[in-house]
Amino acid sequence: MHRTKTPLLLLGLLPLLAACATPDAGTQPDAGSQTPAETAPHGYIAGAQENSEPQTGLLTLDRETGEAQLLSLLTEETVDAGTFGPVSTVHQDGRYTFITTDDGMDVFDTGAWTVAHGDHDHYYSAEPGVVGTLELEDPGAVAGNGSVIAVFSDSEGYASLYLREDLDAGRIVETGRITTSPHRGVAVPFEDFFLVSVAGADGIPDGVEVRNLDDQTVLPKARCPGLSAHAQTRAGVVFSCTDGALLITEDDGAFAAEHIPYPADASAEPADTLNHRPGSNELAGPAGDTGVWHLDVSERVWTFLETPVPVVAASAVGGDTQRVLAVSTDGSLLSLNPESGAVLNQVPLLEHVEDSVPQLRIDTSRAYVSDPNGSTVYEIDYADGLRVARSFDVPSADFLLETGL
Repeated sequence: MHRTKTPLLLLGLLPLLAACATPDAGTQPDAGSQTPAETAPHGYIAGAQENSEPQTGLLTLDRETGEAQLLSLLTEETVDAGTFGPVSTVHQDGRYTFITTDDGMDVFDTGAWTVAHGDHDHYYSAEPGVVGTLELEDPGAVAGNGSVIAVFSDSEGYASLYLREDLDAGRIVETGRITTSPHRGVAVPFEDFFLVSVAGADGIPDGVEVRNLDDQTVLPKARCPGLSAHAQTRAGVVFSCTDGALLITEDDGAFAAEHIPYPADASAEPADTLNHRPGSNELAGPAGDTGVWHLDVSERVWTFLETPVPVVAASAVGGDTQRVLAVSTDGSLLSLNPESGAVLNQVPLLEHVEDSVPQLRIDTSRAYVSDPNGSTVYEIDYADGLRVARSFDVPSADFLLETGL
């Protein structure tokens, strides 16, 4: 299938902001020059611009055509991000987006990222563009840890490994593989190891084991029937299971697997998605058509939150702002208290949700809700009664990602 890759003109998305303070860093180096190690900002990459604030934006894509657009949340300027052809899935790992089409999986550099450094962060931007296409059969789940990205081949039963430093240099090089058996699996890089799903007798993943860089098992299979999703938190990596969650933790090279069961009296359907604000230890996902499941990973506690109408998307804010946000089938946006279960706010937002799949993204101060039917993205102040702070008209909102985090 022929695909066009539209050139990117992104100068409008890269505001020239003062760099955050670094030793001897009065000015930024010229693009492409090598900064001396003693003066390089933490996480510096040659050719990147360091900025004084996060370079957050929205990447939206059309499911049928693959038309993509980047929108700066700082300037509200937009730029064409290319056309990829019919898109089936979109995955994100920091700076990079992995777009699955009929022809394979394209790697797109969003041109914005954040690097944590102790008690503060560094914010970078560069010109975005297509890095290339992965040479991988039947690519599925994508997971990364900031250093390495693992892309699972469902039909071949292995995960191809790619170093971030290669992608940063514009190269796609497979540096290794983690092998298992064909299934709809995942391999999650964790420290210098990999958490790999294991298929049960019916081919559905029913557990997770830990492998090292030599593809040797260092923690045997931990049970997780019906594994359907994973989330990386500060407490460890969480996998959703039909009977609760599996938490994998690491302490000085020693791994442990802990089962977090649903409450004994639970009657709601299991959560098959787990969503959260990046950096949070709280997760949420729809519980069938009756409500939302909330998981406090730090406390190892599930809580069922009943909703007045079924929900199609849910995510947890966590931290000091105790909120779970959910988009319902009637198009309303809900805010729930995860401790009391109370519905704090319910506001009308979307129409005709039943024939579309709205997406919900959360950061430290705002939430973003897509309206695929209306080709609109709403910016929500969730701490102010779900107030619509801004709305953005986009060519399509079938897929929505927040970039620069």
